[in-house]
Amino acid sequence: MTLFDSRLLARFQCLSLMARQVGGRSLLAAPKRKLPAGGTEVTGLRDYSPGDDIRHIDWRWAARRDELLTKVFAGDVDLHAYILLDCSPSMGLGRPPKFHLARRIAAALGYVSLLNLDRLGVAAFAGGMVAGLPMLRGQTRTATLLNFLEHLPLQGAQTDLERSADAFCRCRQRPGPVVVLSDLYDRRGFRRGLDLLLDRGYEPRVVQIVDPREADAGTLGNVELVDVESGTGREVTITERAGARYRTLYAEFQDSVRQYCAERHIVGLQVACDASEDETLLRVLGLRGELHRTPPAHYSSRSA
Repeated sequence: MTLFDSRLLARFQCLSLMARQVGGRSLLAAPKRKLPAGGTEVTGLRDYSPGDDIRHIDWRWAARRDELLTKVFAGDVDLHAYILLDCSPSMGLGRPPKFHLARRIAAALGYVSLLNLDRLGVAAFAGGMVAGLPMLRGQTRTATLLNFLEHLPLQGAQTDLERSADAFCRCRQRPGPVVVLSDLYDRRGFRRGLDLLLDRGYEPRVVQIVDPREADAGTLGNVELVDVESGTGREVTITERAGARYRTLYAEFQDSVRQYCAERHIVGLQVACDASEDETLLRVLGLRGELHRTPPAHYSSRSA
């Protein structure tokens, strides 16, 4: 199945415009800042980067020195934004797989970020960092982003968000918003990794991707349960009591994610892998209000 078709970018642009019409901003957007001089006063020059607006190139300097420099305006914010994508085996569950939706969300967010000339970094993690792209900038780098996501496989061992976040922070220089796309199935807990991002000055935003069928233990009776990440199995008997206990634990886990995001003022979204994709993309591209605050309405759950 092809993950990205030829009409994809037009669709992303249309959804982004729809989001803007209702006053929304992308999940990767930085909080609005009051900037001096209206952004029109030239305050300096910097090296040209692929994707920079050619109208801002200092052509007189280029003619004299044979090098391309871009004008820097008062109020310019050179935003560095990042996407952390979970590619552990548990993301392969669901119909369609959670990993499919995660990559589509990453593509939409990345496209809008590149369109806005932000600097974008993308990395994949499981038990640690397993793949990544150098910083991208400009609409011309969209093909590089899509190619990376298209050929990114499920890999790695058990999810370790703390180890992955530590590796991510070690190789990045400038803090900025970080969207974490994951089901958050980390046996050591998801909190440590997100706390680490906060402590290092990043602005994490969480998109938890769930399979609604995981909210129920399934058929009663004797079954073999297999951990898709470790490969270990166990034969168990699912009774009505055990099924009820499972549903309670699952609900408590979802509540813990919601509570964590609220306490730390992190934007948190929960999206179902079988939900309308356009509706999901509108949510991540059209969040309303200040992104550094997390109204409860930003976090909704969906169960089977």
